[in-house]
Amino acid sequence: MRRPQVGAAFIAVVLLAGLLGLRTPQEISEDQELTEIHLTGWNCIKRLGGSGRSPETVERNTLKNRWAVDLSSLAVKSFDTAGFLKHVADFDAETKGKRRKDLTPDEKRRLEILEAPIVSLTGYLVLAYAGPPETCNCSSIEFHDWHLEIFEEPVDHPPQPGDPTPVICEITPRTQNAIYMDGIRIQELATFFRRPDVTYESTGHKAQKVRLTGYLLWDDEHNDVKDVGTTIHSIARNRYHNPWRATAWEIHPVIKIERLDETTPHPDSRRSARFRRGDGSKSIWADEFAHSRRDCAHLCYHPACGENQGRIR
Repeated sequence: MRRPQVGAAFIAVVLLAGLLGLRTPQEISEDQELTEIHLTGWNCIKRLGGSGRSPETVERNTLKNRWAVDLSSLAVKSFDTAGFLKHVADFDAETKGKRRKDLTPDEKRRLEILEAPIVSLTGYLVLAYAGPPETCNCSSIEFHDWHLEIFEEPVDHPPQPGDPTPVICEITPRTQNAIYMDGIRIQELATFFRRPDVTYESTGHKAQKVRLTGYLLWDDEHNDVKDVGTTIHSIARNRYHNPWRATAWEIHPVIKIERLDETTPHPDSRRSARFRRGDGSKSIWADEFAHSRRDCAHLCYHPACGENQGRIR
């Protein structure tokens, strides 16, 4: 086939996929578990707006890339999934189908208030998967978010029509190391893990009840009827199901996860892991650090500490 014909065929496939509501294939990380990651060589580390171009994308990305803070002095409001959805219900009803650029001045003020606090959500982690390349992470495959689907009740099967939809929570590259050092392993907490080819693998565990703490975020890119709904209606030929979330609101970034069903720490957590500062000074135990913005930098890097800090050995 000649090049013009190949190009025309590709365009036809893309257009057909769009008409059918299918997502076009993209390369997704094969990662299946949280690990220690080296952030100092990442070209996106000082770009909180990521590779976004429009003002609303940069705004959204900057919120997604907020750093962890010391939680010890904060009064964190806690929700179960029903309470979480009630908290954002009025805003959802008034902004159905809207994007940030479509909001009125009053809606923008309300959004700013809603997105400011750190909150906690308690529920069951049923499904987890590595996120796709996104502009918030400068479209990196290696440095990606982790999507965690939180349900009011545990579910013992992969998503199917008739199932309730979850609240989405996301770990980011900037918060991953601190969560990993707390002994959190998503394969131990979730019932299912989704592979890049949209097949589901059982972890061999029942869904664990967890408390996730982080920032509220309105992910308006997913604020339409094909994404948001109370119940799954269908599964497309590409295996993605719709709707797939209960609201466009998320906890993103997640900065702390607590396991509520079981208190036994992972054998590789905290005391078993050692860190060495990037300047070559001697190793130190991770749990000697408080979770302040400065100290967490040694776990997950913060630009204020300089290029050589936070390197994991």
